[in-house]
Amino acid sequence: MKNIKHILFLLVIALTGLSLTGCNSEDNLDTDQYGNDISVLSFGPCPVLRGGTLHFLGSNLDQISEIDLPGADPITQYEVVKAGRESEITIQVPAEKCDTGIVVLKTQKGGEIRTLTPITYREDIVVKDFYVGSDTSSKTGSVGDILTIEGDYLNLFHGIIFAENDTVTEDQFTEHTRYLIRVAIPKEAKTGNFKLTNLAETPTEYESKEVLTVNLPEATGIDNTKPKAGQTITVTGTSLDQIVSVKFQGATVTDVTPAADGKSLSVVVPATATDGEVTLNLYSGVEIPAGSITTVVPTDLSYAPAPVKNGATITVSGKDLDLITKFLFPNGDKGIEVDAVYKDGKISATVPAGAQPGNLTLKLANGKTVSLEYKLVEPTVTKFAPAVVTAGAKIAIIGTNLDLVENISFPGDAAQKATDLKVNDAGTTATVTVPAAAYGTGCTLNLKNGTTVEVKSGLTINAATSPAISGTASGTTGEYTTITGKNFNNIEALYIGTTKVTKYKDKENATMTFQVPSTLAAGSYEFSAVEADGTKVALGTFTVKSAETDLITDLGYKTMGGAAITYPFNFTWDDSGRFRIMKSDLKKLGVKVGSKLIFYKETSATGQVQINDCNWSSITTVSDWNGNTNQVVYTFDAAGMKAVNETSDGWSDTALILQGDLKSVTKIVVLP
Repeated sequence: MKNIKHILFLLVIALTGLSLTGCNSEDNLDTDQYGNDISVLSFGPCPVLRGGTLHFLGSNLDQISEIDLPGADPITQYEVVKAGRESEITIQVPAEKCDTGIVVLKTQKGGEIRTLTPITYREDIVVKDFYVGSDTSSKTGSVGDILTIEGDYLNLFHGIIFAENDTVTEDQFTEHTRYLIRVAIPKEAKTGNFKLTNLAETPTEYESKEVLTVNLPEATGIDNTKPKAGQTITVTGTSLDQIVSVKFQGATVTDVTPAADGKSLSVVVPATATDGEVTLNLYSGVEIPAGSITTVVPTDLSYAPAPVKNGATITVSGKDLDLITKFLFPNGDKGIEVDAVYKDGKISATVPAGAQPGNLTLKLANGKTVSLEYKLVEPTVTKFAPAVVTAGAKIAIIGTNLDLVENISFPGDAAQKATDLKVNDAGTTATVTVPAAAYGTGCTLNLKNGTTVEVKSGLTINAATSPAISGTASGTTGEYTTITGKNFNNIEALYIGTTKVTKYKDKENATMTFQVPSTLAAGSYEFSAVEADGTKVALGTFTVKSAETDLITDLGYKTMGGAAITYPFNFTWDDSGRFRIMKSDLKKLGVKVGSKLIFYKETSATGQVQINDCNWSSITTVSDWNGNTNQVVYTFDAAGMKAVNETSDGWSDTALILQGDLKSVTKIVVLP
């Protein structure tokens, strides 16, 4: 009975002890090899606070001589809360130098009792305060000043993040213990809250409750506020050794040279820098203004030769011309830009053929410009030979710089432009045929650069009595066309090639409207007139154009689904985007071998059109897969003409069936 009570008592103690451990639900008892009847039933709390009290429950624990915690010095001082068979002792856990692991209790007779579960610790991190320098109330400092952070378990942190910039790791700390961290404020730091981090993959971080104010460098001035590109300017101030780059308007320079004391900073003004604010960039990303500059531009400009000829070299003199990169010559609204060459203090370029007189603009790399007015050489006429001429005759023009002339216009009822101008290499002589419709005095020199020179005297042009036309003549087969000229009242008959014009709408001395014979094929023909006395007069060339018939707008074709076709039209492989062309229409238009079926489209559109006969047999497929033309063309061949004249489906007038996948078709025409 006594033994049963003893066992029950031990069980109660064991259950009580287990509530203390928190480390493991297993019994922590280990055998005393010397048989001293000393045992540990449980210990706790677990985890235990470093520097806190640790309890041991068991038997005869007052006979323990030493308690060893992993990593700590042996503990020989403990408090006996209760002695004997139901005993309890406590120790104070060291605040430092103790690790997780098995606890060893040594008996007075040399025995050892080892716990079955390890001791663990509760580490309550505390960040009390921070300050800069020696003043414990200071929350403000400069780069390089020592920041001190005080608290508990700070040894668990391995880095500091300053205002979201790069992390300073513990190997850069000047001091690091459980109770404090000291670190120099890095150059990347800026004003804001900082964070302590353990640098784990999923980090534990602590953000300061107060803001660390980091003093910024100060710029007090720039030694030269009107610099030239390539010159070195010096910025004065304080803490300028924290500057990583200098930003100009138009350029940022990373090659900066701060003085050792941080009171000045030197930087070369880049070629692309222009007027405006100069900004200093810190390693932290903060920007501070340094002042404004106005960059140098070239001055005292002049040019030679004056005037200068198109195609010749123009050379500009002045100050600071090495800043110039481009010349912009006037030419209407756009101008012509060319590279400029700097040499021996001057800058030059070739005057383009299209350059016009006016202001020559000199462009700098930074986008600024300066300009000077310049003049161009103009051709001169000293003599016409002969000075009096009948329209239609050839003349010679003597002068200078006539190689600048593109063509010549002569007076008349309308300006008559010559097309056969020839100029010698020296530009001193030109020959040209006076247009047959010209009359009056002088002429106009049309230059290659788009300008003109009026020659008001020296040439008298007597009107010709023979018919003459102004400009070119053309018309569409079967349609009326109007031409202008003079002496049309002297025309008895008009011929395009060998075909006589038979239908006139009106005919006056300076204009004629007539029908282009429908028997003419497209092409260029000799255009001539016969006067009343039978004299044949050559009028030039007449261009005959074939008439296009639009299958949609002119003939009203619909899709095979019955819908009206509108442009832009998309071919498809079903009835919504395919249609038939009728034999009667093609025969009426006079389609023959060589006639064309043209599909106009947006240039970028790609695809194909399949051309079938009335029985759906394929004749051909035309396509554009590159999107680089504005039309796809089928030229009628023998197979196409067979479909028009012979092949039958037994029930309809169908000649061709068109289908495919060509998109954005803007016009579908037949050109006979």
